[in-house]
Amino acid sequence: MSDEMMNEVQGQGEANTDLALQDEKSMLLQKCKVMGISVSNNSSVETLRKKIAEKLSGEAAQTPDPAPMADPKEPVMPVLTKRQRIYNDAMKLVRCRITNLDPKKKDLPGEIFTVCNKYLGTVKRYIPYGELTDEGWHIPNVIYQMLKEKRFLQIRTTRTRDGREKVEQAMALEFSLEVLPPLTQAEIDKLAVAQKAAGIS
Repeated sequence: MSDEMMNEVQGQGEANTDLALQDEKSMLLQKCKVMGISVSNNSSVETLRKKIAEKLSGEAAQTPDPAPMADPKEPVMPVLTKRQRIYNDAMKLVRCRITNLDPKKKDLPGEIFTVCNKYLGTVKRYIPYGELTDEGWHIPNVIYQMLKEKRFLQIRTTRTRDGREKVEQAMALEFSLEVLPPLTQAEIDKLAVAQKAAGIS
């Protein structure tokens, strides 16, 4: 092959290489634009490759580890609303003995109590006194809290040293409430059998 032909082939090879580099540069510039990398149009192919590689490695470092999968054996607790939390707390049952300390009500076997608010609606329960509650009576927490706060006007008559009657008035607690531990499973089963036998569902 003559020197002229060699030079022509070599020139064509260099031209092809330049075209390939220009194509790659155009592609890399386009990629930088899409990825939001600010570069100059005069940047070399090597510079563009380096900037893209840095961007990709930076994003990989910032990608958080995926959240661990929840263990299917563990129960998932539902997210409760404010109304549900208030309702659950107010309606949980408290087992207690109830004694009415108001002498005016000593012959009453029990009374109906009502609590009403925007979270619970209306809660109405019959609450017995005395012997019926010796084994414990379950009442909603909201009514238990109300009974704890109830007062009555206590009037006492005493005599002074000179023989005159003296009337004393004071607000006193209306109920003695003794909180008992919750029933065991055996006690619950026994109570269920007794209620079934008595025809109480």
